[in-house]
Amino acid sequence: MSEQTEIFLARFARLEKLAAREARQEESRGVMANVRVAQERNAIFRRNASDIELLAKLRNVLVHERGARFGPRYLAEPLPELVVQLDNIIQQIEKPALVVQHFQVPIREFDPDDSMVEVLHFLASQDFSQTFVRVDGALRILTANTIQRWLGRNATDELIECTVPVSQVMAYQELPGELRFASRQTTLVSALDAFDGEKHPHLAALVITEHGREHEKPLALLTPSDLGRVSQILEGKAPC
Repeated sequence: MSEQTEIFLARFARLEKLAAREARQEESRGVMANVRVAQERNAIFRRNASDIELLAKLRNVLVHERGARFGPRYLAEPLPELVVQLDNIIQQIEKPALVVQHFQVPIREFDPDDSMVEVLHFLASQDFSQTFVRVDGALRILTANTIQRWLGRNATDELIECTVPVSQVMAYQELPGELRFASRQTTLVSALDAFDGEKHPHLAALVITEHGREHEKPLALLTPSDLGRVSQILEGKAPC
C-alpha cells in the first residue's frame, strides 16, 4: 500500500467516525447512510454531501475491489488533491470556521434624526450600497432599494431635497427580511445557508452579535458580495 493510499484511508476512517457521531448512529450503517442523517442537523455535512459520496466510492474501490489478479495491490491511488479535499472536509467538521473570525468590520450606525446628506456622502465615500440605522435601540438596515424608492417618489423637476432626516427615508422600506441577526457561534457554512435565495430572497446583510439580537453591538458583517470569499475560505483557497 502506498503512503498516499494509507493517508487517504486513515482520513476517510476519521470521516466515517465523524458522520456516525453527528448522526448518532453506528459506523456499521455506512458512511453515506450516516451522512444523510447528519446533513439534517449539520450544514457542513449538507454542503459536502456530494463530495463525500464521491470520496466514499473511491474508498470502496480501494478496499473492496482488489482481486486475485492484483493480489494485495490496490487498483488505484488517490490523487493528492483528493486527500487535501478530504482533509478540508474533516477540518470544516472538527473546527468549523466562524463568520466572526473572518468578517469583523467596523459598522457605521446612523441615528434616525441624522441628515440624508451625511448618509449619502458616507455611502459614496465607501462605495457601499447600504448602511445601518439604530432605531429605538434596534439595528435596522437602509439599503439602496429603499433610497431609490424614496428618490423616485420625491424627485421634482430632477431635484430632490436631501437634507431630510433618515427616518423619512426609512419609511419607504418595503422588502421584508433584508436584515438578519445571528450569534457569534455562526459558522461560515451556516451563513451561506442564510443567503439561500429561496429561504431569504431579500437578505442584504447578516449581522453577527453576541447572541444574535438586534439590540446588541455588531461584531461582524456578511453581505452577498462576501459570499465568494466565504466559498474560497471553505475550500482552503483563501487565507483563514
